[in-house]
Amino acid sequence: MKKKSSFIAAFVLPLTLCLSMQGCGTRTKFIKDPFAGYVSDALCFRAVGQGEDADMQRAKSKALHQAKVEIARSANSVCQMVVVNYLDQVGRNSDITLREQFISVSTESVNRALVHVETEEVVYSKDKSGLYTCYAKVKVEKNNVLDAFEGNMKEKTDLNAATFKQIVDQVVTRINNEP
Repeated sequence: MKKKSSFIAAFVLPLTLCLSMQGCGTRTKFIKDPFAGYVSDALCFRAVGQGEDADMQRAKSKALHQAKVEIARSANSVCQMVVVNYLDQVGRNSDITLREQFISVSTESVNRALVHVETEEVVYSKDKSGLYTCYAKVKVEKNNVLDAFEGNMKEKTDLNAATFKQIVDQVVTRINNEP
């Protein structure tokens, strides 16, 4: 009988501990990055924000804010590529004042387009000390951003609209084809 109990203790106990630790590890991994595969695509700028706070609503607000900031960075980057390519094609890339004006318009356009941000999913966790961690998935359609950008550029500047539209399409196609 002693041999059976020592065998069980020697074999089952470590196996149980191992499985328990793997289960905990999986849960921790999920909590750390629940939306790892959530990235921008051909249709939308996407981002995940993370917020921590003792209050669940403030944690959510922080997560949403962080995600919107990330989307704004991505969208501004795309718009600035369009500006640089446009100025190169029309032979005015050395005109710093015009470049700054166009970049200012792109920033304003992105801010205007962020009104249309959609929250897709929110996940909360609470640690032992009572601190909430919130992850929020948000997106905004690229067309909202680029349409606002094109409209503002036409409205505020004197530009060749056909060339500008062609450059927007080229930049968007290039970005969508990047892995």
